[in-house]
Amino acid sequence: MKVQRFSNYIVEKMDFKDIEEKMGDSYKELKNGLIQKIKETLESTKEANLTITDVEDFIADYLSYGKEANMINGIIEDNDIFNFYLKYQSDVDEILNDKGYMGESPKKHEVFSLYDVIIDGTKHSIIEILKLIQKEIFTK
Repeated sequence: MKVQRFSNYIVEKMDFKDIEEKMGDSYKELKNGLIQKIKETLESTKEANLTITDVEDFIADYLSYGKEANMINGIIEDNDIFNFYLKYQSDVDEILNDKGYMGESPKKHEVFSLYDVIIDGTKHSIIEILKLIQKEIFTK
């Protein structure tokens, strides 16, 4: 008799429309853009269908690395992060302002140029948005 894993039978198929509906209205455009980037990243690394667990695990792994994480395709290099900032500038700035990042000295974050402040701040905002997505979607 061959024993098979229960997970072989139960797989919650990934429907990104469901994720978008579960997310709150705050920073919606930024959250949707980030989820889309995560979807593209997972699709490039997985051959099988994506599951909700794949996204949950990816976000947890990303958060465990902190701002040093560089796992999301399209926001790995500094230039990509800068372009991401330009696309979602108002949401990123609002998050950073709400979290007190804007009131802190760049020296505290060990950044010494305006470009580096933007890159570092954007990384911080990505962490904060992923925490928010994790709370809205995966917290039971």
